[in-house]
Amino acid sequence: MQRRHSRSQSQARRSGEQNGTTNVEPWHVESNPHCNGGLRNAIESVGTRLKRKVWVGTLGMQTDSCSPKLRRDIDRRMAKDHQSLPVWIPDDEFEKCYDEFCHQVLWPCLHYVIPDAPKTTQFFQSSAFKQYVAVNKRFADVIADNWKEGDVIFVNDYHLMMLPLLLRQHPKLPHNVPIGFFMHVAFPSSEIFKVLPMRHELLKGVLGADLVGFQTANFARHFRQTVSRILSYEALPKGIQVPDGPVPGPQPNGSTKGRFVDVGVYPMGIDVNQLEKRKKDPEVAEWVNVLQQRYAGMKMIVGRDKLDGIQGVRQKIQAFDMFLERNPEWQGKVVLIQVALQTTEANEVGGGVSDLVAHVNSKFSTLTYQPIVFLHTQDLTFSQYLALLTVADVFLVTSLREGMALRAHEFVECQEGRHRPLVLSEFTGSYSYSGFRSCIAINPWDARGTSSALAQALTMSDDEALSRWEDLHNHVITQTAQAFVTSFLSRCVRAHLEHIQPDVEDVTVLDAHRVVPRYKHSSKRMLFIDLEGTLYKRDALLDNRFDPPEAALEILEKLVADKRNEVWLMSGLPRSVLQRIADRIPRLGIIAENGCFIKTLGSGPNNTGEWINMVANFNLTWKTSALEILNYFTERTPGAVVEEREASLVWRFWTDPSKPTDSPDRQWARWQAAEAQNHIFDR
Repeated sequence: MQRRHSRSQSQARRSGEQNGTTNVEPWHVESNPHCNGGLRNAIESVGTRLKRKVWVGTLGMQTDSCSPKLRRDIDRRMAKDHQSLPVWIPDDEFEKCYDEFCHQVLWPCLHYVIPDAPKTTQFFQSSAFKQYVAVNKRFADVIADNWKEGDVIFVNDYHLMMLPLLLRQHPKLPHNVPIGFFMHVAFPSSEIFKVLPMRHELLKGVLGADLVGFQTANFARHFRQTVSRILSYEALPKGIQVPDGPVPGPQPNGSTKGRFVDVGVYPMGIDVNQLEKRKKDPEVAEWVNVLQQRYAGMKMIVGRDKLDGIQGVRQKIQAFDMFLERNPEWQGKVVLIQVALQTTEANEVGGGVSDLVAHVNSKFSTLTYQPIVFLHTQDLTFSQYLALLTVADVFLVTSLREGMALRAHEFVECQEGRHRPLVLSEFTGSYSYSGFRSCIAINPWDARGTSSALAQALTMSDDEALSRWEDLHNHVITQTAQAFVTSFLSRCVRAHLEHIQPDVEDVTVLDAHRVVPRYKHSSKRMLFIDLEGTLYKRDALLDNRFDPPEAALEILEKLVADKRNEVWLMSGLPRSVLQRIADRIPRLGIIAENGCFIKTLGSGPNNTGEWINMVANFNLTWKTSALEILNYFTERTPGAVVEEREASLVWRFWTDPSKPTDSPDRQWARWQAAEAQNHIFDR
């Protein structure tokens, strides 16, 4: 389930409703050009493998004037005919949520645009965020009313970052409902995201999911580090350990240890099979012939981008300007055909690009030559777009920040038979993760470098172009839309099942009445006994002066004295400390440093065992740099201590259990622990 942009075109307000009649004038649904087409195509590509799928989203139109009767009609027919559930949002609430918060605050921040007053006057106002939460609650209510046992809730993109937590807390849904969240856009570093005043709420909202997915490994790493540094949660390579769960208080299985949220990378691709069918449309072939005749004898550089600040259209035009300046021999022989997709952003960006296009055209145009053809999306059909990709000699993407540039994938598939090169920004997910290493990579901020890349692409030999295309093609046909959907949903279900299983650490209380009789009548027993926390309560500051309690030693001696018992003592302490116990009880088996060293059971005339180094072949040079980091944070964290052992390091950042968990000192210690962890993972 996702925020779906569909446009419901109804004229019922002009007819039966105004006359007070019961008849409602027919309405129909049109695809919204601003919707997430990649997600829609990906979901549809799996076909019947998803037995039941229901889209949940806004109608993409103002709805205040819709009467209750019309709303009921739309609800009924959308659910029946389109497997869609509309979310009715008041116009003013919609405007504040999407226009003021999503597009003016959240979207720029996610794309590394730091707020700059007075342009972002809404940034520090809480009213827009309140409406954002209210809209997310409306989604949660619609989903809760229609959820059925076995459904997986698939939440998509930054418009609904609060939704996973709201669903997890919803009274109509079971606590363990499976939820996946996927971020289609970029996710910035913690230094950027921490600027948001509502950073805690947004992160906790996303962490209500069982699985959080991103387009690239960098985005996923940024998210883990941001959660660690802002919320002080434990961030591991595979996900986030939420200490107290998404809902305050004990969890359903009785555990108070919270829950683990998986974080993964799931790059989106295109539906290759569907694109192959669309390419065979006779209309595409007709437009290919038209374009080849119109631009006969010329090279065509093609681009297709939204007119927003991060797509780099301005940088593209500037680089093309420099290319023509530095390569006058190409003037009159190459044309840049730029397809512009309108966005909800202010028209000042589009206007600036248009002015730059006019400047370049006035600079290099002749009576028979215009270097840049600037087209808006409403001027171009999909068949014409595929024809452009087919005849293009170069496809140019200059995004300043982007997830998957699926238009680059479409270009590769449309080039089957021609094999022309792709010039791709290093800041796209397609380059940084998808394995598009055979493209010509560029830094879009470097106009000179982009100009040189265009020259390289236009003069590339056929053999080199073919070799590059084959490598790109192999990635496109393996990293498909179907692979994205199936891998994400499969992992979401597995993560959910893992989360609802009882924690292995939640051991039930020993039933002595059942165990003791079996123990007495057993001829052979193996006992594993934990030292710290079981036989005695350790003091982290006294490990080097370890003095095992006499009562604990007497218990071990009694157990070992029974010939039917094989007794193993488990501990996280180093073997140099545990040797004191081994000297007193030779027949006792000991596991030190959580398995790094094992002292075998005593045997022979002296009943003594020997220590086995289980990490003898391990490279432990990491300890030096890790110890340096931990010492740095120890100096800055009151009460912290470092325990250096033979094969491990332990940093105890809180040794005063008398203070409450929400005390400033303890909060500071948790934050320092998260920072130390991030520094070690980055090494």
